[in-house]
Amino acid sequence: MNQQDTFPQSSARAGETGTAPLNITVGVLTYRRLDGIAKLLDVMTRQVRHPARPYHLTMVIVDNDASGSAKATVEGFGQTGAYDLIYVIETNQGIPFARNRALDSAPPGTDLFCFLDDDEWPVDGWLDAMLETREKNRADCVYGPVQPVYPENPPEYFIKARVFERKKNQDGQRINYAASNNVMFDYPLIRSWNLRFEEKMRYTGGTDYLFFNQAVRRGMKVFWADKALVYDIVPANRMTWKWVLQRQYRLGNTFAVSEVLHGNLKRRIYRAAYGATRVVLGLAMLPAILISPYWGMRALTHVLRGAGMVNGILGHAYQEYKPNAAL
Repeated sequence: MNQQDTFPQSSARAGETGTAPLNITVGVLTYRRLDGIAKLLDVMTRQVRHPARPYHLTMVIVDNDASGSAKATVEGFGQTGAYDLIYVIETNQGIPFARNRALDSAPPGTDLFCFLDDDEWPVDGWLDAMLETREKNRADCVYGPVQPVYPENPPEYFIKARVFERKKNQDGQRINYAASNNVMFDYPLIRSWNLRFEEKMRYTGGTDYLFFNQAVRRGMKVFWADKALVYDIVPANRMTWKWVLQRQYRLGNTFAVSEVLHGNLKRRIYRAAYGATRVVLGLAMLPAILISPYWGMRALTHVLRGAGMVNGILGHAYQEYKPNAAL
């Protein structure tokens, strides 16, 4: 049986303005990353609260290790007073199982739900910046930037190629995508649509892309919060050609796998044609790798993501998160 422990603390501060506090839940999945989850829980005790935007915060930690390896670490933050704390063990291995468990573990009355990763930590004004953008734009969902933090003496090529940097947008801009690494969304709206993370994509990754893509298709309004910055650790073992190239292939592959599971014939044909076009474009650009790390990596990205899309439509689902996964 899955285990759940609750460490309640009164973190609601109904502002002197009389504004009723929003009930916000932050879900974090973890798997044998004790230093990461400790750092994140510590940083979350220092979130700045604006008196005009009061909230009651609950942290839901989903341990995807059946042995409960994170329990002692999480319990140490149960008496901070900054938030309520719920610790859950999800014994079914796989990111979508853990994400669904996080959604299901939100306390009754949750208004807004956020996801962060256990190798990330937000700036102290993160949550209020999310709320400010939501308020200004009447957003259903708010997504923010993720800035990579590199190890000492990282390979210079990958830094110049900006391979670990993510797309940025203008503050307050409406966008048509989101991911689970720095997001806030209307919890009752998602529940009313009965949206779930696709458990058939257990080890492929990309279930957050599919989840938010489905939400946007149903009318979810997503806006960018540039001040809601999150830092993301890039481990040294990811700064290799093998990891980088496999990740580019996987990203394209999961787009296609999503269409196979939830798209129609028209979308699958489009995805295959789009993938083939990217392969051709990337091959044409490939000589740039000799003179420019950035444009060389762009060429490889086109080739590998395109190949991942085509192969995904043809039935190959790359299991990046499966033990000993290989192309």
